[in-house]
Amino acid sequence: MQPGKFLSIAVCGHSGIFDSEYGGSGSGGFDTSNNKNLYESLNDAGFVTNPTLKRFYESSQSGPVRTANSSDLDNGDNQKIATAETPQSKYTDAVRNSYADYSDVALVVITRIGGEGFDLPRYQGDSEGAVSPDSHYLELDQDEIDLLTAVTDGTFKRVVVVFNTPSSFEATFLKDSAYAAFADKIDAAVWIGFTGSNGITALGEILNGDVNPSGRLVDTWAADFTKNPSFVNFGTGCLPDTTDKYDGGMYYSVDYEEGIYVGYRYYETRGETDGEDWYNANVVYPFGYGLSYTTFDWTVGDASASEIELGTTITVPVTVKNTGSVAGKEVVQLYVSAPYTLGGIEKAHKVLVGFAKTKLLQPGESETVTVSFDPYSAASYDYRDANNNGFSGYELEAGEYTLYVSRNAHESEKAIALKLAADVQIATDPTTDSEVVNRYTDSENFLDSDWQLDAMLSRADWEGTWPTPQTAQQHAGTDRLYEEIRSEEHNNPTDFDSEEYPWFGEEPTLTLRDLLPSAEAEGYEPVVSYGDERWEELMMGCDEEEMIALINNGAYHTLAMESVGLPATIHGDGPSGFTCFMSKEQVNGTCQYVSEPVMASTWNINLMNELGEAIGEEGTIGDKTTGQPYSSIYAPGVNIHRSPFGGRCSEYFSEDPFISGMMGAAEVQGIQSRGVLPTVKHFVANEQETHRSIGGDLSWLSEQALREIYLKPFEYTVKRGETRGIMTSFNRIGTRWTGGDYRLLTEILRNEWSFNGLVICDFNTIPQYMIPRMMFYAGGSLDLATQQSAMWTDCDTSDAGDAIVLMRAVKDVMYALVNSNAMNAEVIGYNPPIWQEYLHWINIGAFTLVGVWLVLAIVRTVRCNKRQKAKIAAANAAK
Repeated sequence: MQPGKFLSIAVCGHSGIFDSEYGGSGSGGFDTSNNKNLYESLNDAGFVTNPTLKRFYESSQSGPVRTANSSDLDNGDNQKIATAETPQSKYTDAVRNSYADYSDVALVVITRIGGEGFDLPRYQGDSEGAVSPDSHYLELDQDEIDLLTAVTDGTFKRVVVVFNTPSSFEATFLKDSAYAAFADKIDAAVWIGFTGSNGITALGEILNGDVNPSGRLVDTWAADFTKNPSFVNFGTGCLPDTTDKYDGGMYYSVDYEEGIYVGYRYYETRGETDGEDWYNANVVYPFGYGLSYTTFDWTVGDASASEIELGTTITVPVTVKNTGSVAGKEVVQLYVSAPYTLGGIEKAHKVLVGFAKTKLLQPGESETVTVSFDPYSAASYDYRDANNNGFSGYELEAGEYTLYVSRNAHESEKAIALKLAADVQIATDPTTDSEVVNRYTDSENFLDSDWQLDAMLSRADWEGTWPTPQTAQQHAGTDRLYEEIRSEEHNNPTDFDSEEYPWFGEEPTLTLRDLLPSAEAEGYEPVVSYGDERWEELMMGCDEEEMIALINNGAYHTLAMESVGLPATIHGDGPSGFTCFMSKEQVNGTCQYVSEPVMASTWNINLMNELGEAIGEEGTIGDKTTGQPYSSIYAPGVNIHRSPFGGRCSEYFSEDPFISGMMGAAEVQGIQSRGVLPTVKHFVANEQETHRSIGGDLSWLSEQALREIYLKPFEYTVKRGETRGIMTSFNRIGTRWTGGDYRLLTEILRNEWSFNGLVICDFNTIPQYMIPRMMFYAGGSLDLATQQSAMWTDCDTSDAGDAIVLMRAVKDVMYALVNSNAMNAEVIGYNPPIWQEYLHWINIGAFTLVGVWLVLAIVRTVRCNKRQKAKIAAANAAK
C-alpha cells in the first residue's frame, strides 16, 4: 500500500484507546500519563478520526481494560493474559453505522504486553477470547479474528493492521488461506513495537507519506511459534499436564537443547537442508526483511580479498541507487556461510557478520557503502573436538566460505566465494591475546552423569535430535547435583597468600580528584586508567568501614567515601532511558525512549550512538529535585530473543547476537561519552522470567551455544563499546549463579576479554543463593541490595582473602565512577548552566521528532490487486 493523504481513519480495537503499550513493566516501566497517544499521532498528521467509535471504546460498553494475573517479580510464574479485545456482540448499530462516514482506512490495533517478572503465555487455557485452550498469546484470539472479518466486509477502502507488540507476532493470517475471510483484504501491516514517550508520533507521518520507512526486522516472523525448537523447553520447561517441580519446588531448570539454532540460524539452516517449500511453509517474513515507499538498485563490487586470513578484514563495496520517486534509506546486510561436515561442528547455514545503512537518498541519487567481514565473527566454538583434530576452542575450518550480500537473511543480491587454505585454531583471543579454553563444558553433561541435555539439536538429523521436554528422571535430580547447587563456593578461589595482604586505613595522601587527567598534560587521555600506578597509594588511604559500606549498598545509588573524595551517586534503571521503576522519588522529568527491538530495527549504528549520547546528557542534567546527576544507568540489555514468549523481549535487541552486540556497543559508547556509566545486562543466559529466582533458574546449555550466541553480545560491548559496567543475572549456568561464578566474571570477562570496571548483581532479594561473599570472590564489585541479609556483613579485613577481594571490588567501583559525571566540577549540588539544559532539551526534541522516526520499525503489507497476497515488511522511518 502506497501512502496517501487519506481524509478519515477509524481506529478499530480496544487497544487503540486503553491498552496501548509504550514500554513494558518492571525495569522497562515508566509513567505514561504524559505520553503521546495514537489519536494525537493521527490527528497531528491531518487525519480525521471516527469520534463515535472512540467514544464507544472509552465507555464501559466496550468491555474492561486488559489485566494480567499478578506475578511476583521474584517468581515469574506463567500466567494467562486476555487480550481484552471487544467482542463483536457489543458493537451497537450506531457504532457500525458510523463506519460509512470514516471509511478511508480501518486501522486495526493488535497489542500484546511484556515486561519484567513474567513470560508470555504459551497456552491461553480458558482465557476470555482464546480460540482454544491450546492457543497461545502471540496469535490472534477469536475476538480479533471477528474484528478483522468485520472491517474487511467492504465498508472500508483500506485496512491496515498495527502490531503494538514486544517483538515478533504469529502473523500467518496475513498470508494463510485458512484466514480466507480477510487475508487478501488487508492492505498493510505496521509493526511499531513499544513506542516510548513520543515515538507514536511517527505513525501518522508514515501513513500520510511524510516519512518513508527504511528499517528491517530483527526477529524472524515464523508461521507457527509452537514449532520453534525452544518451545518445549521454555518457561516451565514442560508441556501442560506434566510436573515442573522437583526438590519440593525449590529449584527449576531450562534446557537449551536447540543449541546454536536460534531464530534465523534455525530457519535458514533447515530451509537449506529441507528445501524452499519447507521454508515457505514455516517462515512468514525472514530476519532482516523490510520494504520502503521507494525502490533501490544495487551494484555489488568485488571483495577486497578472495582468501580468508584471520586478523584481516574483508570488505565489499555496494553502490545503492534510489530508483523510485521519493527519498529513502536502504540497508545492506552481509551473511557468511561456512563449510560444514556432516556430524562435525554444528554450524548455521547463514550468520550475520556485517551491515551498512545509506544516507537519505533522493530519487536518482546513489551512494556506495561498504560492508565488512571479520573472519573471527565466523569462527565456530568446538567445545568437544567434534572434528577430531585434537583442539577445543574457536576455529575456522578449511574450505570454501560464501559471503551473501543480502536484502535479508533469505534473499541475496550476490554470493561471493572465499577460500581458507588450512584450519585455523584460535587458542588466544584476537583482541586481547588472552588464552581461551573451555570453561563450561560440565554444564552440558553434569559431572559425567546423564542429568541434562540428552541430545543437542543437529542439522545432521533434525527429527532425531528435536528438543524434548524434561523427563521425570531429570526432575528427580541427584545428591551430587544438589550438593553442587547448594555450594557456597563453587570453584571460586578462597586461599590467598598472607604476604599479599593489602594495606589500607592509613592517612590519605591522594583523593580521586588527584587522579583526574589534565587537559594540558602531554599525552592527555580523557579517562583515568585502571592501571594507573597511583591507585595503590590512593587505596591505602581508604577507610575500612566506608569500603565495606560502599560495595554492599549498591541499590540505585552508591555511598560516598569521604576518605578519598568519592561523592555519593544516583543510578537509574533502564533500558529505555532513565525510568521510574524502584526509584520513583529520584528519577523524574526524563524521556522514555522506544523499546530496544525498535532501536535495533533501524540497523543504524550512528543513530544508536546518538541515542546513547541523548541518554547520557539526561544523566548529566540529572535530578531536578536534588541537583545531582544520574551517574549510572542499568542499560542496555543485550540478552537474546531465544523465544518470542520471553517476557523481556522488549528490553533486548534481537534474536541475533551480532546486531545485538553492535547496537549495544554503539549505545554504550554514546552513554559513556557523556559521563554516564552503563551497566550492560543481564550477564548471561537470562532469556526467561519464569522461576528466575526461585533458587535460581538452572540454565543448561552447551559451551558452543553459550559462546556463539549468548556471550557474544556482551563480548562486543566490552571489546568494541569498552563498557565499564556489567550487571549479572538471577539465573545460574548449570548449577552456578552467574553473579557468583568465577569462570564467568573473572576467567572470561576479566581475563579473556580484559574487562576493567564494575560488576553489579541484579536485585539481590534471595541471598540464599545470591550469596554476597561468593559474588565478591567470583569477581563481583557491587551488591544491588537493600537488606542486611543480602550484604557481605561478615567481611573480615584481618583475613588476607577478604581484604584482597574487598580492595579489588572497591577499586572497580571507584574506577567506574571516577570516569563518570560523578566527578564533574563542584560535584555536590552541581547544576549545569541553564543554556546547557535548554540545548539538551532541544536535542531531545529533535531526536523525538526526527530520530524516533528513524527508530520506529515498520512492517508493511502491499496488495497490488485483489488476487495478490499480502506482503509484510519491517521498516524504519527515515526523514
